[in-house]
Amino acid sequence: MDGEVVDPKFDILPAVLTTIKGYSMLQPGDSVVVGVSGGIDSTALLHVLWRLRESWSLQLHIAHLNHGIRGEDAAKDAQLVEALGAELGIPVHLRQLDIPKIARQTGRSEEEAGRIARYQLYEGLADEVGASRIAVGHHGDDQAETILMNLIRGAGLRGLSGMPPVRGRVIRPLIELEKWQLEAYCRSWSLPWREDVTNWSTAYRRNFVRWEIIPKLKELNPGVVRRLMGTANTLAEDWQLLDQLAQEAFDQAVLGVQPGRQISLSLAAMVSLPSAIRKRAAAKAYSQVAQGGQALAAAGLDYIEKCITGKAPVGQRTLPGNVDVFVRDEVLILARRVDMKRDQGFGPCLLPLGSSTIIEDTGISIQLQILTSPAPWWQAGSPLQPRSVWQELGVWWADMDLASLQLPLYARSRKPGDRFQPLGMSGSKKLQDLFVDAKIPRELRSRIPCIIDGKGIVAVIGLHQAQRTRVTDQTEQVLRIAAEKVSTE
Repeated sequence: MDGEVVDPKFDILPAVLTTIKGYSMLQPGDSVVVGVSGGIDSTALLHVLWRLRESWSLQLHIAHLNHGIRGEDAAKDAQLVEALGAELGIPVHLRQLDIPKIARQTGRSEEEAGRIARYQLYEGLADEVGASRIAVGHHGDDQAETILMNLIRGAGLRGLSGMPPVRGRVIRPLIELEKWQLEAYCRSWSLPWREDVTNWSTAYRRNFVRWEIIPKLKELNPGVVRRLMGTANTLAEDWQLLDQLAQEAFDQAVLGVQPGRQISLSLAAMVSLPSAIRKRAAAKAYSQVAQGGQALAAAGLDYIEKCITGKAPVGQRTLPGNVDVFVRDEVLILARRVDMKRDQGFGPCLLPLGSSTIIEDTGISIQLQILTSPAPWWQAGSPLQPRSVWQELGVWWADMDLASLQLPLYARSRKPGDRFQPLGMSGSKKLQDLFVDAKIPRELRSRIPCIIDGKGIVAVIGLHQAQRTRVTDQTEQVLRIAAEKVSTE
């Protein structure tokens, strides 16, 4: 009809191209594995890359993982992904795993076990088809959530830089776009997608940040997501510079290296460095020795810093990853305990008030803090419950009546005959029976810290606190025990 105005389709392709070129994500002729869940984000990503396939001569492969968590809903996700692949002429590679079972067997949260499984699928498929890139659908809102979560945990520059646009073969072409843009794109182009109902549950920390915290921040600044994205970019540039300086300092301080076993550093060279560079150099040394090349948590880094500056107690300490840290003859030594036996137990280890302590051989950090009253979000009725959060995110807490405790507190592994009365139970129970009831794998039981005072067990990390420690209306001061998994080996 003459004079009719046809609205153009909402298009994110120009913005995605700017990101791709700005970070050199793709080269003409690349083969790309695209992680597709069936949600808005990955659907938009797949469609944009499909539109680029001819001009960039891209070979695309779809990878989809059914986590075995959502039953029929998950099966429908897979059907949608298969249909998308068929419509666009892209081969689809499906895999199904029992992530809850894997999480239980490995001691990881379902969220972490699922993430690892997805990337194993992507990397394995990339090797199989000869792909040079793996594209995932993280966007600006994901970036903002990651920054806030890392800030809450107490991250440094690297954590506050968020997710890098490119890491190895993994690329994030949507990282500079906001969620609303992806939804508008999918609607404009009539693309089908499915909603994951677990994305609405605030029992998951990321969802709590997404649905509770960010909306409040938007009341202060409607453009907060874009501002956080910009902050992440700025901090990433700062981190890259400091990391380069730290690498140069590390190279100068190294006296000897046994790959995967031991690193010796000149104490004099380390002491002379600015603290910001010294800590990063120490973290580089640790990652080369620790099992799995894992990152160093803040509490462990603080201990190494004390060794360097002469403030650590005499002797040695074992950090997560089986790394012994000590000073000998003006040399800082980080050495891995290659033959350590996990089932021998540990402790007792003193837990000082007001500071974090990494418990030897467990990969768990424990902090004690005295409060005048519990913070509101920990109170009854909170959507976040300790045991479920421990399983999903590796975070656990217990609030105790300080007057009920005989301080100091210590952490140790289980002992034969251990028993106590868990909160809410009418009588005491053997610790062995509690482990069986909670379906804790036998090989993991000796790595679970028991917190004890002068009277006995007051808590078992990730499971229960003692009935005698409960907070009542007469409680004047609360001792909070907070634990976090800082090792995922």
